Amino acid sequence: MNLTRFAEVQKRLSRRVVLEDGFEEVERIAGVDAAYSEDACFAAAVVVELKTLRTVEEKTAMQKVHVPYIPGFFAFREMGAVIKALRRLRSGYDLLMVEGHGIAHPSGCGFASHLGVLLRRPSIGVAKRLLCGSVRGTPSPERPAEVVLNGKVVGYAVKSGGRVIYVSPGNMVSLTTALEVVKRTTLGHALPEPVRRAHLLAARARRGY
Repeated sequence: MNLTRFAEVQKRLSRRVVLEDGFEEVERIAGVDAAYSEDACFAAAVVVELKTLRTVEEKTAMQKVHVPYIPGFFAFREMGAVIKALRRLRSGYDLLMVEGHGIAHPSGCGFASHLGVLLRRPSIGVAKRLLCGSVRGTPSPERPAEVVLNGKVVGYAVKSGGRVIYVSPGNMVSLTTALEVVKRTTLGHALPEPVRRAHLLAARARRGY
């Protein structure tokens, strides 16, 4: 494992990130997350219809893990399993929602950006913890606070379901749209529905292994 090489990959991919909406309309979102059991990663992909928040399809995949958990390099740990789950989907989707960071990352390329660039898909990152930067202000359910890194706004801290989550664009999505989509898909829980359902499905896949 070479962290210097990982960081170089992230920097190279960060230069390909597009922070403009790469779509006319979002109808379906594929939420992804993963759970772990010893040396195995159980990834889940759940397609949700934006208008109704109805689950359209869900798939899982398992893959052995060869990279330990290292903050900032999460993509290298579970990218393979997540992509495998996504490729098993038969339903189309317009946007990826990833439990992880987008551009709110030291290299500007967290898991959501990494996945979005590799798959050439619009993507949004939703994380439970702030990895870097600072929050400007105090988020409330009515008003999110900006996440600032190196003097630039890279995302938002959103008070949701009694806790704060961190939203940032991954690829081919603007800051404004990333926040809007997360708001539209949140139903009283901390996490928006595509990611929350993927989280629950991944946990079920791990228990059933």
